[in-house]
Amino acid sequence: MADDGNKKMTAVAEVTWRDEMRKDVIKWVQAEKDILKLFPKKFVHSQKIELNPAKWNESKLKKALPPTLRPELKQLANRVSDAMKLAEKAKSPKEHNKVIAAVKLAVTKAESEISEKCTTLLDELESGVADAKTGLAMGKKAMAQVGKLDATKVFSEPLEVAMKSAKVIHQAETNGKDVSAALDSAKKEIVVALKSLNETGKAAQNVAKYLASNGKKMADNPKGEVSAFGKKVMDKGVLGPLQVLDKNIDKLDAALVSYAKDLKDGKIDGRLAKMKESEFDKMKGLQKSADIAVAKMKDLQDAFKKVQKDLK
Repeated sequence: MADDGNKKMTAVAEVTWRDEMRKDVIKWVQAEKDILKLFPKKFVHSQKIELNPAKWNESKLKKALPPTLRPELKQLANRVSDAMKLAEKAKSPKEHNKVIAAVKLAVTKAESEISEKCTTLLDELESGVADAKTGLAMGKKAMAQVGKLDATKVFSEPLEVAMKSAKVIHQAETNGKDVSAALDSAKKEIVVALKSLNETGKAAQNVAKYLASNGKKMADNPKGEVSAFGKKVMDKGVLGPLQVLDKNIDKLDAALVSYAKDLKDGKIDGRLAKMKESEFDKMKGLQKSADIAVAKMKDLQDAFKKVQKDLK
């Protein structure tokens, strides 16, 4: 066991030349003995590395590596397919030798590309860069939304729409008016409220989730800017508001979805509408959590740009 808690293990990747190849191409290869003998039974890459045993073992690595090699195997399949087309036109031993040379080169390139891909992936995994890059890919998408976020709309907008629709139902029944029209209107308005939540609230929540779930990993990363960013996220003054926002979005989502279901099922009358209005009114205070959390997100944008540069 290494001093950092990592364990020495051997990563083995095994794939076959047939994995991404069309059936007609496979059939052609198998029918041509001088072509078939150019292919190894398996492409194998073996490499000794040190990884966290809580996350990885040799069995997991053996399962995880082959799917990452699909692009290289598809490239091989395309090259062999091209060679098959050449073979169909070959009329002389000299032309047939060109086909053999093309397949041999395709196999040689595949061996080299597969080995290079595995080495890069395993080196990144061992150094912690792979985890960071995975998080970075998600983070770029999430953080791209930060600049577009209007914090004032996260809770206030969907709540206002939902409250207004419930109030109209209650007032219609109280004033002896046609409640069915108010209910039909409410069914449309709750769709608007949920859309608002999904476009703004859920976008803010996605950023909060990304930061909260990746902060610790990034703080422990050996790369300077990545670690610095992670430590900023893990600061209680940042992490706390992010977690509160995440929880509050779920709370509002549950309340709106419940209201929408009750409307659809015909369970809402004037009395229940008044209760829903009151419930939504009490949730107005949740807006403050969005104001704080989104401000923290925007403060982190410049630091995140440095992370992106550090991982290039």
